[in-house]
Amino acid sequence: MADKKVYQDWSDSAAKVRAIASDSSLELWQKRHLVAGAYAGLALEGLKSKHRHKILGGFSKMNGILSQYTLNTYDEYQIIKEEDLREIVRIVMLLEP
Repeated sequence: MADKKVYQDWSDSAAKVRAIASDSSLELWQKRHLVAGAYAGLALEGLKSKHRHKILGGFSKMNGILSQYTLNTYDEYQIIKEEDLREIVRIVMLLEP
């Protein structure tokens, strides 16, 4: 059963992602870290199955890219190749409702 509050939270998360992605004061590696965090705490069980799968699929793609790297701290995101950072931000931006 879809939950209106969860859908509002999803929309709010997507708005945060857009704001982070367009923030010119942030380095690309910082954006990568922050865009994924915008979805932290989203109650996926309140979404319809197709929407839940959309989000999980996007994060799976992102994790596939990140699996090429060993990242133990926030600062280590700086070692990720620029094209991978851009792809991760693009993937997360596509997760909007």
